[in-house]
Amino acid sequence: MGKFERGEAEKLEKNVVDLLNNVNAKDLHKCSQAVAKKIKGDFSIVRAEFIGKSYHEPSDIKLFLINGRIAYIELKLVESGKGTRANLGQDALTKFGLFKGDRVLSWSAFRKNKNFDEIVLKKLRSYNYYNTASLSKYKGNEKEKRGRYLRDLLRPKPGEAVESAVGRALSSYDQKTKEAAKIVKEILELAMIDKLEYLKYLSSLEQDPEAIKKFAILVLLGVHKEDDMMEAYSKFYQFVKSLLGGNFIYRTYYVRKKSCEICIEDLTSLVGKLLRIRDFRVTFPENETNCIIEFFDPDSKRWRKLLRIVFHWKNVFQGIATPCLNIFDEEVPKDICFSTT
Repeated sequence: MGKFERGEAEKLEKNVVDLLNNVNAKDLHKCSQAVAKKIKGDFSIVRAEFIGKSYHEPSDIKLFLINGRIAYIELKLVESGKGTRANLGQDALTKFGLFKGDRVLSWSAFRKNKNFDEIVLKKLRSYNYYNTASLSKYKGNEKEKRGRYLRDLLRPKPGEAVESAVGRALSSYDQKTKEAAKIVKEILELAMIDKLEYLKYLSSLEQDPEAIKKFAILVLLGVHKEDDMMEAYSKFYQFVKSLLGGNFIYRTYYVRKKSCEICIEDLTSLVGKLLRIRDFRVTFPENETNCIIEFFDPDSKRWRKLLRIVFHWKNVFQGIATPCLNIFDEEVPKDICFSTT
């Protein structure tokens, strides 16, 4: 979530808290009334508290209910569906200790050991038709500037993957476009190989089930900013104290930006169950650039898929800028029913 989107979401959260406390809020987000009305219909509330900046409890909003229970509410502004569960920095899996060892390589260190950036930059520099004046107008470091220049030569359509534009440009009669496509294709292949090799490396390491458990639960609880996650991770059982007691409700309200339609996801039972389970692991689908967090379900007596972690480059195209981890729901969260208004 970008800074603007986070700011918009926080405005909605604070507006909703004011409305739940019967405070006259000014400059309301357009969806505030609808969300507050829905939450009031779902709970008998004594008072609401905004805790979006707290490192000690999950979610954005804390509700104190008439029956003495606590409800933790997270609001997510989305275009459609549930979107990405989380977007974390490239080194999150090693930063949070999911793999054991004194010298476990992060993804960034793995690429550095293989001179990945230098190899990519050499390929970018090999293009023979750069216009120096046009190139200088692009933002970022040299790698990003050259990558953006070549990408734009391929003229990808709005929302189109660069890979598709490459395939089309390779058959172009224009030599400048064709050469740009060839170089971009080679970099895309390098990025793919790098991700597969790194995942193979991770698959060879010993795993820490307890660390995997903490990581997965914090992601499900909406702790997606790494500084916040590190704080909650280091004090995990203090962070989830009320949840361990079973006297909590945890819900996410997905709010459609345009229509203010609301979809509700209740993770109360799932999070409570996961807190009692010890067996967690990361599995690695063959020839895929992702890995999956699973847990052993004592009820079904089988391993069940929880979250999929996709290795990705956020900006320009694969191999150029902002490597990250995109996290999506797998089997279990997908099974949780939604109610829609």
